[in-house]
Amino acid sequence: MWMVEPKIMCRKHLLGEHLETHMFVGTLKRKIQLKGYVDSNCLELKSLKKRHDDLADEMFRRGYMHRTPLQLPKYFCDGQSDYVMNSTVDKEASLKELIGRCEECRRRYKEYDKH
Repeated sequence: MWMVEPKIMCRKHLLGEHLETHMFVGTLKRKIQLKGYVDSNCLELKSLKKRHDDLADEMFRRGYMHRTPLQLPKYFCDGQSDYVMNSTVDKEASLKELIGRCEECRRRYKEYDKH
């Protein structure tokens, strides 16, 4: 999860992160530990549903199809540690990484930053 403003994300990163939100739900349903994603600054579990919805809103704004609402398992936190449940993504580091690796995201960021 980049946890950056969805408007600055290129199509590839926007759709990729959207897919990953659904993959995290599958991982949760299988009760697989997510500590590695937290340690890598890639998961903010408490924000998963809102983040998905923010990404879907941006997809809609761009005219993309969205047919996959995110449905969290009833007890989605079962088996996850407090560390995982309370983790946050370092948004500044994430933004730096994203615009450092993707020319299109960097261009969109510069344009967005002007507003």
